[in-house]
Amino acid sequence: MKLETDKPFWLSRNNLINLFSVDEFKEKVIKISVSNSKEFKDFGALNSLISHNKNLIILETEDYSIYLSLPFNFKRNFNSLDEIINFIQNDKEIFIFFIELGSWIIGKIKFKEILASKRGARYVKGRHKAGGQSQRRFERNREKWIEELYKKFVLDINDFFKKNLDESDYYLAFGEEKVINDLFNYDFKNKNKFIKRKSSLKNYNSKTLVSASTNIWSSRVYIDKKNAIVKNYE
Repeated sequence: MKLETDKPFWLSRNNLINLFSVDEFKEKVIKISVSNSKEFKDFGALNSLISHNKNLIILETEDYSIYLSLPFNFKRNFNSLDEIINFIQNDKEIFIFFIELGSWIIGKIKFKEILASKRGARYVKGRHKAGGQSQRRFERNREKWIEELYKKFVLDINDFFKKNLDESDYYLAFGEEKVINDLFNYDFKNKNKFIKRKSSLKNYNSKTLVSASTNIWSSRVYIDKKNAIVKNYE
């Protein structure tokens, strides 16, 4: 498997497991450590990893280091590559939703499996280009439509939790940053358990969940081919 060494990249669940299962690769790794992502905020190459997980795994070899941002948060150390594999392989149930101004989809998923889903919509007209009073009147109406959308979403997700047992391993919320942040001003069940993640996707539907049931298990990776970050960090 050829890995990129000049920029961060996504590594699928299966590719990560395959790589970490190779004896030759295992023998190269001389140290495994876990650090808080914020400790690397000054290293621009790691920005996308930092935003993906609050902890980073660092695999050091004699020649290079691999920075690994797993798809799910964890509170533990890893003493071997096999332990990382076990963490990724263990079946996890995830409550997830995608929301945009106009539609949303809520789901409960496992790896490559949709356990339950619910799609909803509330019309929100795009921004008005006219000026003057017409513009101000339209913006007031648009704010009302958006508020009604959020309220309808809250009813839907609370109903979804009621019908699908609200216990899960992880809770993920996807959408544009402003939409997600505005939504979280409203109260809904398990709100404080959700991890917010940005998404630029549009027109959410069942296919969104099908893709998520695979893609969400991918890890964000950066290879420091000269161990420069480790040396600087130390």
